[in-house]
Amino acid sequence: MKLKTTAFLILLCSIMAKAQTTITTYVPGVSTEGVAYYLPKTAINVSITTEKSVYVPGELYQYADRYLRINNVSNKEDVSYTIKSVSLSTVGFPDESKLYHILFAPNSIAPMVTMTESGILHAINASSSASLPVQSGVLPEASGNKVLSSRSYMTEEMLIAGSKAKLAELVAKEIYNIRESRNLIVRGQNEYMPKDAESLQIILTGLQEQEEAFTQMFIGSTTTETSTYTYQIMPEGSAERIVLGRFSRKLGLLHGDDLAGAPIYVDVKCKLSVPEPTAEAMAESAKSKKGKNENLQDGLVYNIPGKAEVKVYTNTQVLAEEILALGQLGRTETLSSTLLTKKKTIKIVLDPVTGALLKVSE
Repeated sequence: MKLKTTAFLILLCSIMAKAQTTITTYVPGVSTEGVAYYLPKTAINVSITTEKSVYVPGELYQYADRYLRINNVSNKEDVSYTIKSVSLSTVGFPDESKLYHILFAPNSIAPMVTMTESGILHAINASSSASLPVQSGVLPEASGNKVLSSRSYMTEEMLIAGSKAKLAELVAKEIYNIRESRNLIVRGQNEYMPKDAESLQIILTGLQEQEEAFTQMFIGSTTTETSTYTYQIMPEGSAERIVLGRFSRKLGLLHGDDLAGAPIYVDVKCKLSVPEPTAEAMAESAKSKKGKNENLQDGLVYNIPGKAEVKVYTNTQVLAEEILALGQLGRTETLSSTLLTKKKTIKIVLDPVTGALLKVSE
């Protein structure tokens, strides 16, 4: 990864009997001993789940009203999409402006440093699973009404019917026969009743499938497919009406530049900013650094993330709204080096998504 031309800071964790913690400037290719790490930038994942419905008319649709008293049956195939849900989550990526270096003294206790695969610091002297970036993409999942094969239930008379009108009459008659048989079984009036509950359920399920298969010949069938796509944004501050993508009832999710759909917007509003140090604190810090390199930090650097209200919406409805912690909206702080030079092993855990300090313990 390309490093910026300005020098990066390092942290020297030296746990020697009489040694003092010293901080030196990180120079690429020169400061080779130790571990380099990043603090994260926080990206926002917007996961939108849509449902695609495909309607196929039945071959006997024109007879649905005559034989089954079902009207307004469509004779045209139709494809439509709906937004089922929208969820928000966050994931951390390396911030190239926040690269630091932990340099270990030769006689120090060898610490265990845990980082993500992208080099974000997660823990020191503590084991913890690192969160990895979530990849965006489409994850289809078939669902909805089951399309049944009516041919497998047809009688010989149905298969040799010379016209659709005759076939419709025979299929409708069979539907009513199935209903009558099911009613007799449910009432316990059938001549051959099942001997146990399991057999009863099998018979009823079979009759139900036959009725549905024949009914679909009149009213048609609808199948649905659910897909989830994750958009990702990396906000640097407050922003309004970011066009995340577009949505069309006929085409589904579209690219933001495709005017065939209505826009899906995202607002990011800084809700809680991290206060800057007071003038007295800055003066005290400058006094303590007098005579030292101004770029040096006396401790482990971590993020104090800011918070933002994130809203996903269209022109007609709010799809999701949540307050999220974002590392780049806050500022950095340092964990005192006096903790790191104690003879006892100090355990430190950082959030790999925001860079926040989660835990410090012995």
